[in-house]
Amino acid sequence: MNTGFAKTLGFLLLGGAVGCGAAPGQNDNSLLQDDPISQGVLSENGLSAINGLSAINGLVATNGLMTTNGLATTNGLMTTNGLMTTNGLMTTNGGRLTVRYIAKCALAANDSISKQDNNGNWHTFPGGLGVGTGWKNGACDARCQQQISACVLAHLNSTGQNVPIFVTADPEDMPSVGFSLAYQVGSDAHIQEGVYMGNVFASNPPVAHYAKGQGFKANIAGRLGASSGNPYKPIEGYRVDQATKYTGLAERLCRQVPVGDGEHYDYSSCDFHSAAFGGGTWTNWPYTMTTYVNSNYNGAVTQDNVSRTLSFEANTLGLVTENPSEIWTTSHNFEFANIIDAFSPGKLSIETVKGSKRLCAYDQRDTITITKNTGEPFSLTTFDLTKLWDESAATSYRVYGYVKGQSGRLVKDVSLPASGTSTVSLSWNNLLKVEIISTTGSTCIDNVKLKT
Repeated sequence: MNTGFAKTLGFLLLGGAVGCGAAPGQNDNSLLQDDPISQGVLSENGLSAINGLSAINGLVATNGLMTTNGLATTNGLMTTNGLMTTNGLMTTNGGRLTVRYIAKCALAANDSISKQDNNGNWHTFPGGLGVGTGWKNGACDARCQQQISACVLAHLNSTGQNVPIFVTADPEDMPSVGFSLAYQVGSDAHIQEGVYMGNVFASNPPVAHYAKGQGFKANIAGRLGASSGNPYKPIEGYRVDQATKYTGLAERLCRQVPVGDGEHYDYSSCDFHSAAFGGGTWTNWPYTMTTYVNSNYNGAVTQDNVSRTLSFEANTLGLVTENPSEIWTTSHNFEFANIIDAFSPGKLSIETVKGSKRLCAYDQRDTITITKNTGEPFSLTTFDLTKLWDESAATSYRVYGYVKGQSGRLVKDVSLPASGTSTVSLSWNNLLKVEIISTTGSTCIDNVKLKT
């Protein structure tokens, strides 16, 4: 059994950079285990919606991915008609985020696709789990659609919050994922959250289902069983030999496969009847994906003392690409994902995503910290904060600069209008660290742009 699983699982960032015009660096979203018994894939969820739909409504649209969003399952993702550039998903940030998850699920870890948006900008989407590799250049049939759907649904979180997960699937159907004995001894022990299935490419409406696993936790915000914004429904029905109707229970409605020690099991498929003792309509979902979560995860929207790090660089063209060995890092103690986009040469944009693409600083005054991981000093000349368009009140932030060899700190107060961007001119040099702290109540930052 691969003991590296417990050691490796941390707060792995979902997706990394989707860099305009440049391919991302090493894909850190799917660390495949070598031992077949302990294979599975480390990942994170945080996709707030599919099709760029609102996080609150989730999958309630009447049109699936393949109908009105410039995505066709009859053509490969690399083709012009397979993933269109002039309309649909590639024309919005939310749509491109959906494409990023689709590519992560469909393509292998060493593969990627590059597509232009409606403005002619190039975006590279790295692969990860490889459950629909044939779709890159060919059609995505019913099996392909269901396998990718199960994977995308396993990564869906209607709050946009990132929760570390470990995913498994039947190795006969999805060998790049496989089963795993994901029960470890120690602080990183994992419990079985649930099983996901459906077809998000279908229309009228997309089909998204789940069944609760052995260690189901209903208090994880945005995940299955959560009280609000739940985008998928539990399966329900009868086993062929019983008169009891079950709702959302994997151990009753899904086929169990013993794993490792024989005391634990994963699932290969889910099937059930609409009436007792095998009567009524029979429903079969042959392709499913199972998720595991950390047994110590408390399910809260925020976690104290949690730090995440991103690394990136500006290449010779001034475009931002992911590179784990480069010098810039950002860290914070809030549960949200980071997406890096390219801007003009020398300018870096950090898009903070919490819920509907925002970092919300509640009463605990969450802080964004910018440092250089080499310890070298740096300079800032311009600092932009972009307000969320749906925030109705003006808000305030304080920017602190810590200068090498100097006691105290530099201070700059920033007032943001009800909408729009506030540009702060700075002449801060020899900096070791910069912090952004909310000085009002529940406030949100949409974008942070630094010019160094």
